[in-house]
Amino acid sequence: MAKESKNQKGKNDISLKNSIKTRLIAVMLLVVAVPLIVSLVISYITSTRKAQTDAETALAWQAKYLAASYEDIIDKNLMVLRSVADNPTTIVYMQGTAGIEDDVMVKMLTAGDNILNDGNVMAIADTTGMQKVRSSGKLVDVKDREYFQEAIKGNIFISNVLTNKTTGARQITMAVPIKDESGNILGEVQRNYNLDELHNFLQAETDDAFIMDRDKLMAAHAKLELGPDDVYDLTGAAYASGDDAGTIIDSTSFESKLIMSWFTDSTTGYRIVVSANYDQAMAAAKTTAMITVVVGIIMLIIASVISLLMANSFTNPIKAVNESLSKLADGRFAKIDKFTQQKDEFGAMVNNTNTVIEKLDDIVTSIKASANDVESSSMELSDMADQISQTAEDVSNAVQEIASGATQQADEIQNASENVGNIGDAVVDVQTSTNDLEGLASRMQEASEASSASLSNLQESSNEMTGKIDEISSTISATQNAVTNINDKVEGISSIATQTNLLSLNASIEAARAGEAGKGFAVVAEEIGKLAEDSKKMADDIRQEMDILLDQSKAAVSAAESIKDSNITQQSALGETLTSVNSMLEDIASTVGGVQRISRGAETCESSKNAVVDTMSALSAISEENAASSEETGASMEELSATVTTLAGSANNLKEIAAKLNEDMSFFK
Repeated sequence: MAKESKNQKGKNDISLKNSIKTRLIAVMLLVVAVPLIVSLVISYITSTRKAQTDAETALAWQAKYLAASYEDIIDKNLMVLRSVADNPTTIVYMQGTAGIEDDVMVKMLTAGDNILNDGNVMAIADTTGMQKVRSSGKLVDVKDREYFQEAIKGNIFISNVLTNKTTGARQITMAVPIKDESGNILGEVQRNYNLDELHNFLQAETDDAFIMDRDKLMAAHAKLELGPDDVYDLTGAAYASGDDAGTIIDSTSFESKLIMSWFTDSTTGYRIVVSANYDQAMAAAKTTAMITVVVGIIMLIIASVISLLMANSFTNPIKAVNESLSKLADGRFAKIDKFTQQKDEFGAMVNNTNTVIEKLDDIVTSIKASANDVESSSMELSDMADQISQTAEDVSNAVQEIASGATQQADEIQNASENVGNIGDAVVDVQTSTNDLEGLASRMQEASEASSASLSNLQESSNEMTGKIDEISSTISATQNAVTNINDKVEGISSIATQTNLLSLNASIEAARAGEAGKGFAVVAEEIGKLAEDSKKMADDIRQEMDILLDQSKAAVSAAESIKDSNITQQSALGETLTSVNSMLEDIASTVGGVQRISRGAETCESSKNAVVDTMSALSAISEENAASSEETGASMEELSATVTTLAGSANNLKEIAAKLNEDMSFFK
């Protein structure tokens, strides 16, 4: 008894880490903690990413807006420069043919500066690079400047950051070429733009932004007033290369981590970069995330207390059931006294355990009585199974010999049937080939007859075409005469446009000499000159088109004559081809008759082959049925033999089980 108590204690002694109570608490905490932690992590990542995305989007829009505003400033300057460069007065002044004074040009340049009203000045230089006139200041030689060299090539050019040698101011220079009516370069008009204006523009629009020129040098900054000696080379920065627009997180260029977005101006190639403090942009999102984490920790503590209470309510009934089952493992039937009045699943489990113990007690008593009867019956069953197994084995061997002979006979008949089938297939191929040949010959005959008819029609059409070609040649000759008359009229229009243009030029010169009183007349003279140029250009275009039309008419007359000669040659060839086709029709008719005789012979062979194949197939089917029946009988006998063998083995196992059952039943008290 003391030994049994010791074993029971050992079975019930479960460590804390292996206890289901510990596992249940852990699982319940994990069920609460894992989703909570995951949701907290997702919430933190989502909120921070959302804040970063919003900040990047806002900066990208701000960079694009600043780029558009900057582009508007540049476009206004270029528009004024182009209006000066394209003005007829400027062109006449640069040509030196009308005696226009420098004062007139100074007033024009000053008027352009007043339109922009940003304190910067314009100047005009000739092809040598020496400035001829400027709205204010001293004339200088600019032949070595990049913007002058590009303008003289015919390009509108905006320089990188420059330092004015006279004033020391940081600036960029925009240059536009001056061209005459023929496109010849007469000089260039330029305008300096002080970069302090860009600083004021950035300072008014944003808190932290700067503009970088094409050489990666800082042109202007919203927070910094750059002087002549302040050179910031941004070549190594991440935003200084790559795509024309983008956004990055940069922690290398400045003391604090920044979100930086840029947009490149398409006109100047300058890059506008806007930045914001990363920590400030993310501060609100991080505060929200920390509040969420604190709330999550409080919820986790509450979940731990609830898990402990629920674990106790679950494990105490299980512990009582475990003690009862432990006694049952020692062969004793002990019912549970506690928890039987609970209405939940654990109360049902305790009551069901008591019911099982009662029924097991009754079953064990009954099994002990039946085990002895099973042992004696199993011995008799084992002897009968041995006798049946021997008889089934003898029958199975005889059936196997019959099945082997039937299978061999079926294989030989099948081979013969396959050989006859091969002969039939060859006959079918011959018949198919003759049918195809017969159809081909018939189609050749029909095609040849159609070709003969088509050739006759083609010969008639060729005769008609010769007459039409003569009519086309006459029409094209009339067109040539009309084109010649139109060319004479166009020459008159061109002469009138030239005279009108000369009158417009003289009127412009007189208006320039009249000064302010002649401004209105100068505009009218300029418009008349443009109309004269357009008329002359249109007359030249019409004359060019008429010349092309005249050349094409001559080529068409030549082509018509060539087609007529080719058509006459074709008529002769068609007559010879028609004779050859009619002769070929007679040969094809003879071929069709021979093919039909071969086809009838192939049909006779096919009928004989089918009769032989049917007979061989019937014999093969009968042999296969016999072989299959024999094999099925042999298989059934083998299955019976195996079943009897299994039965004998089961009988022996039953005898052993009965003995073991008697031994096991002695365990229960």
